[in-house]
Amino acid sequence: MCFSATASFAASAVLGTTGIAALSTVKDRRDYFLAAVPVLFAVQQFIEGMVWMTLGQGLLTESLAYGFLFFAFLLWPVYIPLAVWAHERNPSRKCMLRYLIFFGSIGSFYLLVVLFSQSLGVELAGNSLCYKIGAPFEVPGIILYVSVTVGALLISSSRFVQWFGALTLLSAAFAWFAYEKAFTSVWCFFAAALSLLIVGYLFLNKRVKK
Repeated sequence: MCFSATASFAASAVLGTTGIAALSTVKDRRDYFLAAVPVLFAVQQFIEGMVWMTLGQGLLTESLAYGFLFFAFLLWPVYIPLAVWAHERNPSRKCMLRYLIFFGSIGSFYLLVVLFSQSLGVELAGNSLCYKIGAPFEVPGIILYVSVTVGALLISSSRFVQWFGALTLLSAAFAWFAYEKAFTSVWCFFAAALSLLIVGYLFLNKRVKK
């Protein structure tokens, strides 16, 4: 599998177009956070496409890399549990999701400190981008990150969200074992592609409710 600026821009275009169309169909405000996931991934993938285009250009590359990592490190650990919480109808599961939002916030704060305290480098690892940053406790941090983001999806009472979580977990495992050095970039790409399922889910729900 090869990743490139073309792959990132193509993913961004598809996610942005279909995501905005799906977002416009949402009638229940509790679903807006979930509906916005593909659009946010579209922005993240566009930024990574720009990282590809400017690779090796010093400050410009680094600035764009920080933009990509804003989504990966700071946004998703809080946003995903929040989106599932907003979508959830079961009170007991909503209570559990509040804890994950809390832990996700702690994780995002830790990663924010890492971003400001460690130097950042971007290089190629095979055919993928590797964001090199000296984060202490890297493996435990990844386990916590996956537990919060994927765990929130699996806790949901929605069968669709549970299946989406299971596929996201499988993609994380594959990205780790096949692309360990470029795990952040590769898993974000896989998760972005999977978020197209959310678009299909929202359009299907719209038809059912008619």
